[in-house]
Amino acid sequence: MNRSDAGFTLIELMIALFIISVLFTIAAYSYIKSNSAAKKTVCIANLKEIDIAIDQWVLENHIPAGTPVSGLAVEGFNNGYGYLRGGMPKCPARGEYIFGTVGIPPQVTCSKESEGHKLHQ
Repeated sequence: MNRSDAGFTLIELMIALFIISVLFTIAAYSYIKSNSAAKKTVCIANLKEIDIAIDQWVLENHIPAGTPVSGLAVEGFNNGYGYLRGGMPKCPARGEYIFGTVGIPPQVTCSKESEGHKLHQ
């Protein structure tokens, strides 16, 4: 048999496809993992920004410690007082931000806290 005019064998093609599929699987796994890490980092940055804005709002409005933040802060932020640029940020992983009590850190948490979306204070 003369190999000069023969193409790839079936075994060679199967090995090439197997190698490509393994590389694709590794790349997809890395992308998914890095994407979730990026979402977590953005959420933590949002939590820090909201917590600092709550501190500013509390100081400027002389709100006593122990006051629930929820409705008062959100209304103050959304009325354009400049505490948060562009309004209330959203969790990129579709979590909800939950407001706590003035003076008890952290004053805001994320519903995805079990996945690492939390402030370390």
